[in-house]
Amino acid sequence: MAVQPAIFIVDDDAGVREFIRVLLEFAGFANIKPYESSHRFLEEASLHDGDCLLLDLRMPGGLNGSDVREQQLTTPELAAIPTVVVSATEADGAVRAQLRADAWIEKPFRFDDLLAVVRQYVTPNA
Repeated sequence: MAVQPAIFIVDDDAGVREFIRVLLEFAGFANIKPYESSHRFLEEASLHDGDCLLLDLRMPGGLNGSDVREQQLTTPELAAIPTVVVSATEADGAVRAQLRADAWIEKPFRFDDLLAVVRQYVTPNA
């Protein structure tokens, strides 16, 4: 049996996490791992093979999306995971360059736009 692609969702907003999870499942993705905090993601993500990370930029509790991305880039088992920043915060070119994200989607987003980006990195299960 093949390993299902894993999509990580890191967002402090439970409604956003659930919305993205349900829509991705509807589109055929089955292995979705939502995280309510940056800390939990960093503690647990290296235990799973990840194919895509959907990362909110602004999160309370110490570590925001920029902090997560910085730690991700310096952690070998996490560095190769394609990262899509999904944020309501507009960012200038310098911030985007510093984050070195593979893609950037601003909230509110159209689901088709998010799905198109995710499909660049992950193929849904048949």
